[in-house]
Amino acid sequence: MGNKKLQLLFQWLITFLLLVYPVVALLIHNAGNAIAFLFVALALVALAMRLQPERQGFVALLRTYWPLHLAMVSGCLAILFQQAWSGDFGIKYYDRVVRLAAFPLIFWVLFFVPRRHIQWLQWGFVLAAIVAVVKAYIFTKGGNVRDGNIGFISIIAYSDVALLAGVLALVSFAWNEPKQKLVLLAKIGACAAGLYTSVLTATRGSWLALPLFLVFFLFFARLNIRHRWAWVASLVLVVAVMFGLNQHAASRFVDTQSDLQAYSQGEGKSTSTGHRLQLWGAALKLIAKAPVFGIGRENYDAGIREMVRKHEVTEDLMRFAHSHNEILFNMVISGIFGLASILLLYLVPGYYFARELGNADRAVRTAARMGCVLVLGFFAFGLTDLMFFWPVLAGYYPIMVGAFLAFIIKARQAAGSPAVPH
Repeated sequence: MGNKKLQLLFQWLITFLLLVYPVVALLIHNAGNAIAFLFVALALVALAMRLQPERQGFVALLRTYWPLHLAMVSGCLAILFQQAWSGDFGIKYYDRVVRLAAFPLIFWVLFFVPRRHIQWLQWGFVLAAIVAVVKAYIFTKGGNVRDGNIGFISIIAYSDVALLAGVLALVSFAWNEPKQKLVLLAKIGACAAGLYTSVLTATRGSWLALPLFLVFFLFFARLNIRHRWAWVASLVLVVAVMFGLNQHAASRFVDTQSDLQAYSQGEGKSTSTGHRLQLWGAALKLIAKAPVFGIGRENYDAGIREMVRKHEVTEDLMRFAHSHNEILFNMVISGIFGLASILLLYLVPGYYFARELGNADRAVRTAARMGCVLVLGFFAFGLTDLMFFWPVLAGYYPIMVGAFLAFIIKARQAAGSPAVPH
């Protein structure tokens, strides 16, 4: 097979995998993980065969974006430092973070996808949001049943990603012409589907992202005044209607205030809110025991059991695998290195996207907004759950960061600008 034909085969295969990823990651068990590992395998094959995307060498990409690569590999380093300090090594604890550490290969292989094809990803988000709401409706029996999981992923993480897909679908409309009203209608529908998934699942943690998204679009996304307030009015209207249609979700939202009040009086520890507050308090105590290197993932359950034995927390906490807060849990298991790692995962990609929000090219601004929404979403969702705890989401983040940033770099190169602005 000729080099050009092989290059074309790589291009179409990687494009196909990228476009179906948002849907199959939520729909089919282990499909998202399989695609992430396929990206890594294809990158290694391409390097071995000396194939490379146009105008983008692997070593040059490593050198230019080294802060981003360091951020993605920092989770592995944090665990390694903790294990070196404790002397208790275990390869299984690298399962999630190795997906993030594979970012350099995933990022590079996505450059095989033509810029216009990366834009097709918008329809992957539309379809993902629609499929997600249908699946959620079936599993929750129309919002009347709330189990711990939807299929192979927790109901909280599922709701988070469905909401994120809907918002990304709507933001991507700027990749289309403003006169394409049917396209706009489809993307508004996708956003509504993502929002309604969070209502069906009655997942309060997902709703924390909405204020952050509104602040972003009002003050940082460089939208005109009319579009800013259209975002506010639309989200408020849609959320109000959906809560009106689902009393279970509305009651969970209202219950939050009474749960907090009860907890402040020493009661309500068995509620969902009470569990969260106990978990966070327990995490702070565990952090105080080993603030520099952390206690290690293998000692978390034992730490909680010891607190239960001392009656510092209720027995309910023994059924939770983590602290339900990304920052606190990383500090518990890896100390200040865990804190640095999770902050780098948010801040470094966020920086690369935020600096393109003022780009003169509308398509670049759109990709930058989508990247910012991705980072903000993972940060907000991580306040009440662990996004990177789920293997499929530990792959979702680097793939989407890589896709949006690859689009930006390709657009800058096409315009004759440097890949990294001075």
